[in-house]
Amino acid sequence: MGDDGQGRGDTRRRGEHGIITLAESLLHIVWPAACPICGRLGKLACVECMETLVSSAGFFCMICGAPVRCPEHPAGPTCMAATEYFGACRDVVRVMKYENGKSLARSMGVIMAGRLPRPEVDFLVPVPLHSGSEREYNQAEVIASGMSSVWGIPVKVMLSWREDIGRQAIRSSKGGRDLPEGAMSAGGVIAVGSVVLLIDDVFTTGSTLAAASGALREAGILVEGAAVWSRGGR
Repeated sequence: MGDDGQGRGDTRRRGEHGIITLAESLLHIVWPAACPICGRLGKLACVECMETLVSSAGFFCMICGAPVRCPEHPAGPTCMAATEYFGACRDVVRVMKYENGKSLARSMGVIMAGRLPRPEVDFLVPVPLHSGSEREYNQAEVIASGMSSVWGIPVKVMLSWREDIGRQAIRSSKGGRDLPEGAMSAGGVIAVGSVVLLIDDVFTTGSTLAAASGALREAGILVEGAAVWSRGGR
């Protein structure tokens, strides 16, 4: 009788697996997506898969990317990254940015906050979406909201690109060229002397974070450092 019970259990599990597989296949027809890591249908990326990518890319100079205690910027803020920007991690970022992966951005933030040390800051400040972007959401802001849900640190949206800074100038900065001085401005109600952590998805040359830090410094805000999902540019 025990064997019959086991057999019925196995049959039921196989049936349930078949239903799940069928449901995912139907979902894939309606919403053609597959996790770039495991290939599961109907998923932009599995949270469980994304968690396996996180191994911490360590701490480094937020201004230039050199190891901590950078000789060029000994008093400069520090950036911490959850992972490196290559392979599956790069694929997840591309899905998040270009395949309407807003929910992925929030999951990234939750995962980051669970793995990175919680800072003693007043606000999380996302870098702004670049000028002329067609994306309907700022991925850095959504990542910050995910981190906020774990750390309990409020998000403050207060940075914007200067109107005369074009999209090409921002793109060029990612290739190693510095942004013009004063490329960003800071606004919004926030107490002078508040301490903040900058949030972005990918660190490349550090020019965007440097511009954000400069704008906040001009507004009397102290930048403790930055946290990013992944580090590239090496």
